[in-house]
Amino acid sequence: MAKSILLILFCILFTTSYGIAQSNPRYLILYKDKANSLYTVDKPAEFLSERSISRRARQNIPVTIQDFPVNPGYVWAIGQTGAKVIYSSRWFNGSLVEASDAQLADIKKLSFYKGIELNLPVANLTSKSPGIERISAVDRKMETSEELNYGRMNDQLALMEVPQLHDKGFHGENMIISVIDNGFINGKNLGFLKPVFDENRVLDTHDFVGRDGNVYNDGSHGLEVLSTIAAYAPSSMIGAAFKATFALYVTEANLVESPYEEITWLLAAERADSVGTDIISSSLGYSYFDGEFDTPAYNHTYADMDGKTTIISRAARYATRKGILVVISAGNEGNDPWRYITAPADVDSVLSVGATNYDLSYAAFSSIGPNYIGQQKPDVAAVGAGTVVGNASGNVGLNNGTSFSTPLIAGLSAILWQAYPYLSAQQVISVLKRSGNQANNPDNMLGYGVPSVSKAENIIYDEFKPLGVENDLLKSIILSPNPTANDLILTIPQSLVGKKASFRIFHSNGGLLSNYDVNLSQTMAVNTKALTTGLYIAKIKVGNLERALKFIKQ
Repeated sequence: MAKSILLILFCILFTTSYGIAQSNPRYLILYKDKANSLYTVDKPAEFLSERSISRRARQNIPVTIQDFPVNPGYVWAIGQTGAKVIYSSRWFNGSLVEASDAQLADIKKLSFYKGIELNLPVANLTSKSPGIERISAVDRKMETSEELNYGRMNDQLALMEVPQLHDKGFHGENMIISVIDNGFINGKNLGFLKPVFDENRVLDTHDFVGRDGNVYNDGSHGLEVLSTIAAYAPSSMIGAAFKATFALYVTEANLVESPYEEITWLLAAERADSVGTDIISSSLGYSYFDGEFDTPAYNHTYADMDGKTTIISRAARYATRKGILVVISAGNEGNDPWRYITAPADVDSVLSVGATNYDLSYAAFSSIGPNYIGQQKPDVAAVGAGTVVGNASGNVGLNNGTSFSTPLIAGLSAILWQAYPYLSAQQVISVLKRSGNQANNPDNMLGYGVPSVSKAENIIYDEFKPLGVENDLLKSIILSPNPTANDLILTIPQSLVGKKASFRIFHSNGGLLSNYDVNLSQTMAVNTKALTTGLYIAKIKVGNLERALKFIKQ
């Protein structure tokens, strides 16, 4: 099934036109409909992966006509005009086309032609920057010890209490994270990413700028972003979700800035959806000409930052409506005249991320909110000043920007969602926001602040638990050592810490020996010195649920 899905993606959504130089303007041609489609909503497996369908089903999101690929007959008809169809978008229902004036005139005469979303000038948008010399890093083997040594990445993860979820066995297993950026140069040759490739945890790759599958020959920014999530080099660096599965997409051109990159981001998000992505992490943003678009006519204004105007924001909004948790950098314009968040951080339903220092204070470069219609942004924050990252030489380095606070939050989101898979993407966002250190006084600089795992778990337990979750938590209480000669130690799940409970000990014949109420802590010692040798039963009751544990006193 996976092969057939990818075949559809390549044969219908994409074309085989991989020219290097652009000779004609590019247009995002929109179609009137998806009439006479080969697909139906009751057979989504013909155009979406099982993971993508499952993600929707878990969150009660229906498959709609918008999910259908574009009509292949329309793509063929445009090709008959002599124009080149580069990619097609099912969400926007259109195709990115390279056409001369005469070819465009012919396209406009086609019965299914609706209009033009965007007109792009002639520019060499597929050329690559020189890149860097490849350096082979020393191979590192995965440690089997349960004690993780995070090296220099420890502090940035500890501020969010990421190690608490790692200690419980949540490292991102079976979560798919799509990283959309400018490239992942040398990624296959770096020791800190070796486990990712050794374990075949790169699900999909595509360079939407170079129009090929090689995402490792250019662009170090994406590589550094990926390292904060995926690195595993004990005593040096360990990422927030180092056992996750990844899709890596290049949408950012290193030599030119234009709205073309917003279209390629749209295409990458659609492909991420198709392969079943859970989380998109993207540290890209677009605003105005100074440092952004090379053609002033394409400048955005603050009024465009309303979450539904720019192409990239509309794309991100569509992605969230498909049940993907979209994590976006707020931008680094805090000290610039622009100041505000950049698109697509302006979208209401994405998780927009600002940057802090290690003392949780606001990092002055971090873009501020609100968005143009007054919605508070960013949503949360993480360390973005002096963030520890892995670089293209295989070494540990430091970098600044919301580019690096964003994947920290994406990694945290992955392991929290892994731990509580019954949550929806929007519920994960809500929990993370309300677990922040500024939850009682959110602002437009850091939003709700830096999330806390322990606070998040308490919120989940109190508000989002499904039937039976309390019982599952009681089942995870550990009693040791058993048999015991001295104190009995109870290990309590984090989500039960602070809860009121009754604790009783019975003799095996049913006689009650002790009875008292406690506030549960993570580890609790029970004195058994007064008990004689034999079998006993300890009963713990939380609310209306109760668990009995047998133990032997030696």
